[in-house]
Amino acid sequence: MIALAVVGVPLVAMLVCVVSRAARIAAALACLSVGGLAIAALVSASAGLRYSYAAPLRSAFLVAIDPLSALLITLCAAVCLFSVASSARVGDRGAYFAICSLALASATLVLVARDLGLFFIGWEMLLVSLAILVRHWGGPGRDEASIRLAVHGLAGSGLFLVALASIAVARGTLDIDALGARPIAASGQLFPALLFLAAFAPAIALFPLHGWSVRTFVAAPPAIAALVPGLLATTACFGIVRVCLGLFPQGMAAAAPVLIAFAAVGAVYAALVASRQDDLRRLVAFAAVSQQSLAALALFAGTTTAIRGAIVIAIANGLGAAAFIVVGAAVADRSSSFLFSRTGGLGASAPRLAAVGALVALAATGVPGSAAFAGDVLAIAGTYERFPAAAVIAAAALVLQAACAAAFIRRALDGPRLAETSRDAGWRETALVGVLLAAIFVVGLVPRVVTDRIGDEVLPAVEVTP
Repeated sequence: MIALAVVGVPLVAMLVCVVSRAARIAAALACLSVGGLAIAALVSASAGLRYSYAAPLRSAFLVAIDPLSALLITLCAAVCLFSVASSARVGDRGAYFAICSLALASATLVLVARDLGLFFIGWEMLLVSLAILVRHWGGPGRDEASIRLAVHGLAGSGLFLVALASIAVARGTLDIDALGARPIAASGQLFPALLFLAAFAPAIALFPLHGWSVRTFVAAPPAIAALVPGLLATTACFGIVRVCLGLFPQGMAAAAPVLIAFAAVGAVYAALVASRQDDLRRLVAFAAVSQQSLAALALFAGTTTAIRGAIVIAIANGLGAAAFIVVGAAVADRSSSFLFSRTGGLGASAPRLAAVGALVALAATGVPGSAAFAGDVLAIAGTYERFPAAAVIAAAALVLQAACAAAFIRRALDGPRLAETSRDAGWRETALVGVLLAAIFVVGLVPRVVTDRIGDEVLPAVEVTP
């Protein structure tokens, strides 16, 4: 059963990593297996599984996989595989790859859970896994970054737990499908919607709750930093679709004007700040926050077009941030710094790296033909149907994101040579980035490979109306 296997395979790999010297191979095979299973689920029907494990709490082990969750599981597996492949030199290899496998298992559990209690377990495991990775394998500032990640995540999870308990008592079940089939009255939806959203809003770096994300990008090594948009932000977007919009559409409608304002401001603010950064890690972090804010804007707008755009943005952001991080690490490796003021001129000393870096910068910030561009167009078009002013403001963020790409190309790749090495991009860096770029442009040129899989049956049954 695919829904169970995509959770079980990385858990088995975690155990293998603990006891085997081939930890990296086991983790990579788990990622490949999960991705293959998710792709298989896209082309074949898969039954769910139910087992009551906590009857007094109204909770059951209820998992199922649909096209939306299968697409996002594929993304999570791809990003995690990139992270494993990029982690050639790490200390405590067994523990490191075991926790990477646990993070993947946690993300897939969130994506296949059809019970709010099970969803909560997967969400908490994911937060803890990422905090441990940052704390034990991060660089300078890792203590503060891991604490902020944990505090933001667990504070929201506390409110999630309050909502969970109240629903279990009031409705007698935590089955997501059963709750969606019998929605509560519109007048009672706002409060539980906000309680659940409190868990997901920090994870998608909704303004002004984005500070932890930037610190994590700076403190974490590139392979771990890629997991933030690839796993955490992706599952948060899914949670908003499945829980907030799916169970409390009218509650989200009541809060939409305020949430839309925060998301629009966040998209513009983050893109503007990114274009002024001297530290490449902070540039990538703020650019990712800007894209995540656009996804949040689309989700809060609540139209089917906007929600499909948000899913495409989530996929583009996960792949784009991973590719950008590889390039950033390569630039820093050649100049011994992430600061633009200490690097530059790589177009002359490392032309292949410069070409790849330019492509990544353009793709990650939404050049036409990329997945980010396709997602942005869908998100803004869907948002314009309900909130035209916010859509116009969000469109300004796209111009500023282009400025981010131009700043990276001009300061890191062009100009006088500051780096002392002429070593160009190696086969490992080129292959990793090449695969990610291929996926980005395939989705961008043929977005139907994603949007056609997201049928109306897997989106919220009731569109949010203002």
